[in-house]
Order: sequence, then C-alpha cells, then structure tokens
Amino acid sequence: MQIFSTFQHSHYLELAISELKDKEINAIYAIPLDNRQPDTKLLDTMHGMDGTSLVDLGLILAMMGGTIGVARGFILDWGPVIWGLIGSAGGFAIGFAIDLLVTLYRRRKLRTVKQKHGEVILIVQCSNEQSALVEQTLWGNMAIGVAKTRIATNF
Repeated sequence: MQIFSTFQHSHYLELAISELKDKEINAIYAIPLDNRQPDTKLLDTMHGMDGTSLVDLGLILAMMGGTIGVARGFILDWGPVIWGLIGSAGGFAIGFAIDLLVTLYRRRKLRTVKQKHGEVILIVQCSNEQSALVEQTLWGNMAIGVAKTRIATNF
C-alpha cells in the first residue's frame, strides 16, 4: 500500500516522519515542491495586468508642469507653447520616476516579507494492516491531504 500526503514545511512534518519510524515503517519518501517565482514584469501586457500604473503621477505632474510652464512662458524668451511643453515633459518624467521607484520598492518588500514556504509530498509505503495506523498518524500531524493507493504486485 502507498499513502501520499502533503504537508507544509513545519515541525509537524518532522514529527510525522519520526512517529512513523518509531512504528517501524521505514519506506518513507519526502519530496519538497519548488516555490513559484513571482513575475516581476514592470509593464503590463494585453494578456496580463497587475493593477499598478506607472503614469498616474506622471500625468498629474505633467499637467501641473505644463500649466506653470505656460504661465512663465509669457515672460521667458521662447514663449508659452515651448515652455508649456518643457514643463509637461519634465513633470511627466519626474512623476514616472517617482512611480517607478515606489513600485520597485513595494515589490521588493512584498517579495521578501510574504514569501511562502512550499509544500512537501510525503510518500509512505506500508502493508495493508499498517495503512490505518499510518493514515491516522499523518492526519494527527496536520497533513493537508492524504490519499491511499494499492500497489499492483504483478504487471
């Protein structure tokens, strides 16, 4: 009989393995699963968006810079149109840079704080008589899920 179970990386997994070894069940296989690496795409695509925008603050500062540039352009040499465009471009660049830095900082902080440990698949091979004892031991040590299969002896 083979019994499959899943555990979080915790001390309960170690307790389950030690209890099974104390009950003289030695065919135990523990397989850790790899964690998913978070996608750190900065720009959204048509098929996937993360809800963050890098142009919001840039557009606000472009409007403010353009307004100030037009107002000051009446006094300066190049005129209000050129100074309005310069103010808009400068405001957009500053806002985009601020949004970019804030987004990169938040993603790095989120990646380090909320990193979740992967699960472990535990495979126990035992006789039919021991299967109820093994299953009870696994459930008693906080297994996430348990499944049993019979091993075919002849192929």
